[in-house]
Amino acid sequence: MPLTPARAALVRLSAAIAAGAGGETTARAREALEAGLSPERVYEAVLQSYLFLGFPRAIEAFFAVAPLLAERGWKPGAPAAADPARWRRDGEELCRRVYGRNYEKLVSVMRDLSPDLAESMIVEGYGKTLSRPGLDAADREVAVVAILTVARMWRQLRSHAIGTVNVGGTRSDVKDAIQLCEPWCGEAGVREALSVAGLA
Repeated sequence: MPLTPARAALVRLSAAIAAGAGGETTARAREALEAGLSPERVYEAVLQSYLFLGFPRAIEAFFAVAPLLAERGWKPGAPAAADPARWRRDGEELCRRVYGRNYEKLVSVMRDLSPDLAESMIVEGYGKTLSRPGLDAADREVAVVAILTVARMWRQLRSHAIGTVNVGGTRSDVKDAIQLCEPWCGEAGVREALSVAGLA
């Protein structure tokens, strides 16, 4: 089954953010809103991009998208009070869902690479940010697949392709998401991404 129009629009928005295309990000955010995504879901798609693309790219994406959200009378609320214990709990739970039987290996590898980054991955990434309401886990994962495809982060793409299925998406969702990225990464990029994801 193909991606729903709303989820396909979410994927294209995420791909445009990854490409750093300001005008295109605005256009794709408008498309997403017209396809039925709520302003909150669009906001969450932009917000989570900082985990994979850094603060500068996310800030530019917010400059591109914020006027559209304001046109619809929506603005984000105040940030929730810091709750590191909840972020850790939620982060471990979500990360386990995404990585399944590979969770312990992931954490071990990350701790060997950088204990600080491993901690941030769980608490800041999966807990504070990716466990927020607004987008469900499968929506978040297909959006991440798009970001990683355009950014050509193949190691992480393979993991999140599997993660999409682990949280309720399908292999078809992953394939569709990768193919929708062609305007930003080209036919060769799509072919390589499909191969990395085991979908070639």
